[in-house]
Amino acid sequence: MYNGIRECEATDEELAQFYEGKMKYDLFPNQYLVLKREGIVVDKYKAGIDGKLIKIKMKSFDSQLMGKVKPRNMRQELYFDLLDSDVPLTLVSSEAGCGKTWVATCFALQELEKKKYDKILFIRNNIPIDGVGELGILPGTSNEKLKGYFAYISDILNPFMFENYLSSGKIEIAWLGDMRGRNISNSFVLCSESQNLTTSLTKMIISRMGENTRLVFDFDLDQIDHKKYEKDNGMMSIVTKLAGHPMFGMIELVDVERSPLARLASFL
Repeated sequence: MYNGIRECEATDEELAQFYEGKMKYDLFPNQYLVLKREGIVVDKYKAGIDGKLIKIKMKSFDSQLMGKVKPRNMRQELYFDLLDSDVPLTLVSSEAGCGKTWVATCFALQELEKKKYDKILFIRNNIPIDGVGELGILPGTSNEKLKGYFAYISDILNPFMFENYLSSGKIEIAWLGDMRGRNISNSFVLCSESQNLTTSLTKMIISRMGENTRLVFDFDLDQIDHKKYEKDNGMMSIVTKLAGHPMFGMIELVDVERSPLARLASFL
């Protein structure tokens, strides 16, 4: 499956031909090229809309809440670059702990402070985890009922700032069932656990995006929680139909950065 990155092993001769312009690689717009020699990364590029290669420069994000954040590995470096671009639709896939939600949130907070966006909107399809029983009907307001599903955002920001940003309107958490009919403008939108979306739900979310809005879907196809999303998966539809579109970009992360303990999960 297309993952937004092409890693190529090259000899010294091939690298020389590449730098002389005598060797080219066929890439989609916004696809990354990682050149390696004997397994070691030599150079990184992104294909522009015009087909020209753009050399990747190290980027970092900076906000009052999160401080200065730098990529921890090569693929995160590409993810930083993709977020810090004009590509309005982004997909990021990985197993748990690779930083797909954390990095996007850090970037969104930076852009919020710059007043690029009015708010950060977090959405997800709040279905039970496969094998885990439901809690039943929860009391309280809509936000109070939703908070449990968005505890991961509280973990990133800390509970006090999460509540502060919610009350000030800088952050909004939304039930997917309320998305139809909305017009979301001047916002950074992060849809998490997007492996649990059908094609029609994915189309509905994208169709709600208005002017000056960025949309990021993060997902892990190994954590699909219902068989219906295996048969009809919105992320697979996006990749199949939009790979190569100039308004679309994707990154697959592979290195677990949460903790040495979290890395053990990949062995199970």
